[in-house]
Amino acid sequence: MRRILAAFAVLCACSYVSHAASQLEKDWFHPPNDARLRAYWWWINGNVTREAITRDLEEMKAKGFGGALICDADGSSQDGNARAPHGPTFFSAEWRELYKHTLREADRLGLEMSLNIQSGWNLGGPMVKPDDAPKKLVWTEARVSGGSNLTLKLPQPKGRDGYYRDLFVLAYKRNPALPANRKPLQNQQQKALLDPLRPFSAPDSAPLYQEFPSTPGEEDTRAGEVIALPGKFAADGSLAWKAPVGDWQVLRIGCTLNDHSRVSTCSEGWDGYALDPFDAGAFARYWNAVVDPLIKDAGPLAGRALKYLHTDSWEVEVANWTPTLREEFKKRRGYDLLPWLAVITGRIVNSREESNRFLNDFRRTMGDLAIDNHYKLFKKWAHRHGLLIHPESGGPHAVPIDAQQCLGFNDAPMSEFWAWSWRHRVGDANRFFVKQPASAAHVYGHKLVLAEGFTTIGPHWQETLWDNLKPSFDFACTEGLNLLVWHAFVCSPMSEGIPGQQYFAGTHLNPNVTWWEFSEPFFAYINRCQAMLQQGLPVADVAYYYGGHVPNFTQLRSSDPARVGAGYDYDVLTEEAILTRLRVKDGRLVLPDGAGYRLLVLPERDMISLPVLKQLKKLVRDGATIVGPQPARAMSLQGYPRNDAEVKTLGEELWAGKSGKGRVISGRSAREVLVADGVLPDFQFRAAQAGRPDISYIHRRTGEAEIYFVANRSTNAVRVEAMFRVSGASGKAPELWDPMTGDCAGPAEYHRQNGHTVMPLEFAPCGSWFVVFRAPAVDAPAPGRNRASEFTPIAEVSGSWTVAFDPKWGGPASVQFEALEDWTRRAEPGVKYYSGRATYTKRFDLPDRGALSGERLYLDLGSVRELAAVKLNGKSLGVAWAPPFRVDITDAAKPTDNLLEVEVVSFWPNRIIGDQSLPESQRLTRTNIRKLTAGTPLMPSGLLGPVRIMKRD
Repeated sequence: MRRILAAFAVLCACSYVSHAASQLEKDWFHPPNDARLRAYWWWINGNVTREAITRDLEEMKAKGFGGALICDADGSSQDGNARAPHGPTFFSAEWRELYKHTLREADRLGLEMSLNIQSGWNLGGPMVKPDDAPKKLVWTEARVSGGSNLTLKLPQPKGRDGYYRDLFVLAYKRNPALPANRKPLQNQQQKALLDPLRPFSAPDSAPLYQEFPSTPGEEDTRAGEVIALPGKFAADGSLAWKAPVGDWQVLRIGCTLNDHSRVSTCSEGWDGYALDPFDAGAFARYWNAVVDPLIKDAGPLAGRALKYLHTDSWEVEVANWTPTLREEFKKRRGYDLLPWLAVITGRIVNSREESNRFLNDFRRTMGDLAIDNHYKLFKKWAHRHGLLIHPESGGPHAVPIDAQQCLGFNDAPMSEFWAWSWRHRVGDANRFFVKQPASAAHVYGHKLVLAEGFTTIGPHWQETLWDNLKPSFDFACTEGLNLLVWHAFVCSPMSEGIPGQQYFAGTHLNPNVTWWEFSEPFFAYINRCQAMLQQGLPVADVAYYYGGHVPNFTQLRSSDPARVGAGYDYDVLTEEAILTRLRVKDGRLVLPDGAGYRLLVLPERDMISLPVLKQLKKLVRDGATIVGPQPARAMSLQGYPRNDAEVKTLGEELWAGKSGKGRVISGRSAREVLVADGVLPDFQFRAAQAGRPDISYIHRRTGEAEIYFVANRSTNAVRVEAMFRVSGASGKAPELWDPMTGDCAGPAEYHRQNGHTVMPLEFAPCGSWFVVFRAPAVDAPAPGRNRASEFTPIAEVSGSWTVAFDPKWGGPASVQFEALEDWTRRAEPGVKYYSGRATYTKRFDLPDRGALSGERLYLDLGSVRELAAVKLNGKSLGVAWAPPFRVDITDAAKPTDNLLEVEVVSFWPNRIIGDQSLPESQRLTRTNIRKLTAGTPLMPSGLLGPVRIMKRD
């Protein structure tokens, strides 16, 4: 499987290829700065110092980071923890000096910085007035009889924080024949942006298309019969109206602040209202007050040390009003929303069909304003200063946006993924939100796909590397990630003790973690993977149009709305991308930046955007293949019912095959069409053992190579026969590149079969490979090495061990272990509750070397919790942090009297847990985290073995 070594020396192993010094190999061995992981660098409650800033940045640089995202925020006291001390308030003069110091230090070290342009998230702060905050519609109503001069008494709708503004007073004649059991619009609260879609993150938008059957006479009124009352309410809530004869329903409609209208998780001193994300004036006022001065503070370092501006999660949830909405709606949709606002209040106007179409137009307008009045300004004004943006603009919370379009507008699309936790965001669909920014990057021509990664709620220093963080990272990579922003790296001044102050969530990382000195190999693994996954262009057979509605989100790759099935990949396209970026070349759908697809798949719905349908006609004329149902109606109320007639005419023409060189196919899945066209799956595998391993892949292509990343999330070793769609005309042979070690040691065993390259792959528990096709293939390839089966145990290093702990952290200076065992099973409190580094020492002899001539020898440590650095006879052999925890000892071993030193590192929880039973004056650790108590289960720790000598033929 793999050796855990410092691997730079294996560069020569790639030299059998004529282009050994290719850019691919240079990036593999020396990942460029763009490919080096970033720190989500929390300045928690502003409690940072110049010394702590410099230490963190120097340590990041030393361990291979490419930069950091400065994120002033708090949240330290959430979930029952203690609040970190308050440092300089965000944007204060003292804070800005620390910020300028940071940029100077980053520039000195060659690190790229991003800046969260506020404290916390939900962009805003103490200077934001209620008029600039997110808003929602509220109303009261009354039933009155007309035919006289009335003095209406309608109570003012309920406001939040004392904020309310009257907007309109509408009246309509009640329908006397309204059925008593008439059902409301289905999912009306979600459709009217009064309640968010569920689940909380990246929800499916199917409820927006669900509707009960219509019944005759069920409408409350007709749009043409809704009247707007002139005048304003008096102070006593009265309004004079000369009411025509009839039975009238009167609606007093206004706006108040949204249910989620404040900045979230900010440091002390920055509490205030969030910005209305649909209001250009609100964004401009914030920019001028806060962002522009911070850019000026950066001076010449803006665009150099300071490269990106950022905003974090958008969690104001649904909002459905902004001051310019009526004017913007009429400009964009071509009709006045006023008579249709009764639909927001739960009425049916004209019909269910027309009411739903209005709601579609209403939501779409809100989504358009989020881009035009917020993110476009953000990008435009950042670019003026040579800066880029990577906001988490795609939610993933259920806000009123076209998430793919928002992310595509970024310079670098960014979302999030979560590591495993026993109590929060259980299941992949609740943890991984990477397919969305990946598709946005692929479709809109961006190289980078960022994600705030390894977020958790529940664990504290308990996220283990090889069986939690690595498989989480690997899976995110197969969803499309290629630049991790580690959440969270908290700046902790020495005054806060060890392990120091922390955010209540996220995988805690900073130089105070026990394993920091041993961390570089894990970070090198991440950087190496990212360097490969930034190469070339993505390979996907299918483009899926996910609709033009709002809210709209892309889910997990395996949700598979395109119905491609296992072994194929797809990207998700917006309406904008179809209209402005997609064209046809040689029968393939192509994008300006080079990515392309064989098929365009439509959603399984009977409605479509009319502009999209018109564009589909052009694409089919030019030779595209479209897969999906024939639409029967348009989505918008604009132009209704003429737009339906046009959809019907175009649909009949296209689905009858009368529109040019291309094809339009219905009644078959994308997979069925691909197979019928002779397009085999891009990647498949057959397991050599019972059960189906959890293996995922992603594929990229350069002018030089086909690059596959294949990852096993199973915690057991797996052997498969892997099949790659690289054969025939490609003329390339596979090479196994090991991202754990940096080894790219030559051709692999393979054969050709039915249009695939077939090869055995051996995965360690949670193991991964890059399979690279670039060398010329041969008709009869030489046998490759079966890496797992070559290792044969020849002796066990058994018996007693001397183990040295650090007395500073409560451990004995030296203790004898008669056999390897978990520290937590020992009786000595100093061992049972120990956290940190301990060195195992033992002498041993090799077995008879006569039978081992020419063979490589390895030391297999068995089970290790969590990392181990190995020395043999004084020679360092590297850090083992994942199975098989094995190092090459050939060049360090002697026939007899070998001195073995294994320095093992455990994580912080056990020492913190042990301290909870001690008086505070005797405790060795200090932190604001209170979730680790005397009753918290201890983490298995230490060298558990068995330790064996192995040979490799």
